[in-house]
Amino acid sequence: MEQTLIDEMKGGIPALVALVPAIAVIRFVCGRLRLRRLRVALSLVALTVSLAVFRRMAPTIAQPFTPYIWVITTFAGIYFLFKLGEVLLLDVFWHRAGHPQPPGIFRDVLSAVFASVLFVLLLQVGLDVHVTAVIITSAALSIFLGLALQQTVSDVFAGVALVMERPFEPGHWVKVGERVGQVEEITWRAVRIRLQRVDDYLIVPNSVIAKADIVNMSSPTCVHGATVEVGAAYGHAPNRVREVMVATAEEVEGVLARPAPVADLLRFDASSIAYRLTYWIEDFPRSLEIESAVRAHLWYAFQRAGIEIPFPTVNYYSRPLSEARAVDEAARQARVTGLFRRMDFLSALKPEQLEALATTAPLVRYPSGAFIVRKGEAGDSLFIIASGRVSVIYTGAGAPPDAVTARDVGEYFGELSLLTDAPRPVDVRADGDVELIVLTRDVMRPLLVADPGVAERLSQTLSRHRAGDQEVLTRLAGAGAHPIPVAYPASTILSNIRRVFGLVDLPGPSA
Repeated sequence: MEQTLIDEMKGGIPALVALVPAIAVIRFVCGRLRLRRLRVALSLVALTVSLAVFRRMAPTIAQPFTPYIWVITTFAGIYFLFKLGEVLLLDVFWHRAGHPQPPGIFRDVLSAVFASVLFVLLLQVGLDVHVTAVIITSAALSIFLGLALQQTVSDVFAGVALVMERPFEPGHWVKVGERVGQVEEITWRAVRIRLQRVDDYLIVPNSVIAKADIVNMSSPTCVHGATVEVGAAYGHAPNRVREVMVATAEEVEGVLARPAPVADLLRFDASSIAYRLTYWIEDFPRSLEIESAVRAHLWYAFQRAGIEIPFPTVNYYSRPLSEARAVDEAARQARVTGLFRRMDFLSALKPEQLEALATTAPLVRYPSGAFIVRKGEAGDSLFIIASGRVSVIYTGAGAPPDAVTARDVGEYFGELSLLTDAPRPVDVRADGDVELIVLTRDVMRPLLVADPGVAERLSQTLSRHRAGDQEVLTRLAGAGAHPIPVAYPASTILSNIRRVFGLVDLPGPSA
């Protein structure tokens, strides 16, 4: 008899040992939200199968536990059928019909109530145990259960209040304290939030989040306002700074045109004036990316506009500051002069003339994706590419879709508006960070006065550029396209240069 019991133990225990990896596999397979609701039911089914195998392999040992095994087996089977029906009805058929999903907490509470009632009934039927009478007659057990379930009951009722009031729903972006994330699930115990960018999960008990200050960035609309603070030196006019900030925000991809960005003077600090830029977005998952782009564009825009962003610094110089600045300025002028020597319309200038021009021409920067000029805008400057690359975008009549050409270091654009006062004919956008040398009319006027031949060379160069634009557009449009007439022949351009710069006494173009 003893040997028989030992043999049964050897044959039955592996059935129970196999239960652990089976439950591990179930937890892995049921990792998704919809299948997660079957995890407990499938684990109970695995336990039932394991007990059935154990009972078959070790009938003598399992005989005294037959009523208990029946209760567990029956409970697992009925509960699994209930959860399977719930998932099929709500997560499959109801979802495919396009109906909104019921709150998860209601499903959890319903499952808990069904499981409790079923378990009590099975105990009464299978074991003849009256659970209600036991709980009522046991004061100690009642007190113990009350204290143990106090926090759980608080979480359940707080979860019900959250679902009823609906301050947020799964899929909404919320801010809890200093943390921002997307609500993934509201259960009977806690709210599950996936934090922005880091993809970590924040689990907040319902009783805690019901008392917290919640900012919902997805309701009542998906349009969300964001702010950026920046300081500017006291020497810059506030209205000018605010104008630059607003224009910069409008250029950033993802910032809405309506409502329009707003710049406010925030406060007077010790070494700067603090400004606040408010802009609106509707793609909140990209909010950090858009904020970073706004800050970067502000830096570039302030550099171009000559607006200083003060910050505390401590500098140690091994030589006088004026000497260090002079060396830096000499290096900049040498670089600009070298680029000027590559310009076709400046090739005939004397070295001292090029150096004088390099002294007065500023070097500005634009970030990747920024529009340097817009078609139809007024302009009085020519841009020479010092580093990087720009895209010239042709739009309007005669231009095929996606007509874009690139210009690299040493090339220039904007000469038509500079020399003839015509509106910008194309859009020009920075491909990556670029540095540009800017030649304005105030910079060019002394050059034209000193050398009347420059105007003639400029008119001829501009005419060739316009012919090149026609060739590009014709090639991009393909065979059969109507030719685009060449605007502004050299003689017309020269006349416009004289008018714009007030050089009426210049001689006409050479024969």
